[in-house]
Amino acid sequence: MSNIKTNGTPANNGMAELLTNEAGRNCTAPAVSVVVSLYNYSAYITGCLDSVMASKTDGLPGGFEVVVVDDCSKDNSTELVGEYLARHPLPLTLVKKRENSGVSDTRNLGLLTARAPYVFILDADNMVRPDCLVTHYQAMQTSGCAMVYAHINRFDHATGRSVGTMSTLPWDERELVRCPMIDAMAMFRKDVLLQLGGYATEYGTLLPLGWEDYDLWLKLAQAGHAGQMIPQVLSDYRVHGGSQVLAVRPFETELALYFSRKFHVLVRRHDDLPTLFSSPRERLAMASGQDNWVRKLPQGAFARRVNRMLGERVCQKICKRLASTYVWLYPRGQGGKN
Repeated sequence: MSNIKTNGTPANNGMAELLTNEAGRNCTAPAVSVVVSLYNYSAYITGCLDSVMASKTDGLPGGFEVVVVDDCSKDNSTELVGEYLARHPLPLTLVKKRENSGVSDTRNLGLLTARAPYVFILDADNMVRPDCLVTHYQAMQTSGCAMVYAHINRFDHATGRSVGTMSTLPWDERELVRCPMIDAMAMFRKDVLLQLGGYATEYGTLLPLGWEDYDLWLKLAQAGHAGQMIPQVLSDYRVHGGSQVLAVRPFETELALYFSRKFHVLVRRHDDLPTLFSSPRERLAMASGQDNWVRKLPQGAFARRVNRMLGERVCQKICKRLASTYVWLYPRGQGGKN
């Protein structure tokens, strides 16, 4: 691994270590940075990097670089990326975090490490097609938008067969407020993301994992930015047991309440929409208008201990501010109602 160099200034105030190969050091002004978030995906990371390495570079002044940020994987994911650093000419930087802090913080660290003005977000279990980066880049150049996205093929991990496409709707702020419509695999202006604070880190900690992408699109829309859809399939999304798309549906009403408060500017812009953030407006109004809804739900022994420890008033304040924290403190029984 003689062509790998340890960056003398660790990222994130000493919380991560950077390893860069010779191709990465020679790629001084890339047009695009591909930010790959990695956690326990040793089965997929090599295929992911192979797909990026096959990307076309014609039309990308300065080429592209890849920034893999590992969130303290417990398998041999980092070793595989290290081998890739040594054996392949792909301009590659490995960021090895010293503490596990979730996908949002992982992507934010990738944004800070990226050197290109445009970033393409990619998870380690997914893949891009050869035209993906250059087509996104050209759309960014011609549209003047802060973000562009293309159709994504969803394929079954076990069979390899396509199970449909996503991110197929043209940009429409009203549709975005109504429900999630775009996946994470997209290209963004890095400066815009950094100005808006990047990915929100409450998902996977206080709120359910898997909604950080939707939060980012809403944050961009609320700030007045528009996107553009590219009408062709340019990447592939692997559907398997660990896919986040399979785990984002629980607690929709509670999350919709949270989004309604956080993105109240968008709600006011589209106050005639019957559905907000995948939940009927009437349901949200009923849930948010019941002062005693906390007391009406069944409580388990653990929830009661937490309630006694924090106090009823503190628990209610937390629940009103973070709806899914409410679900954790007061678990919903099978007979519970929204």
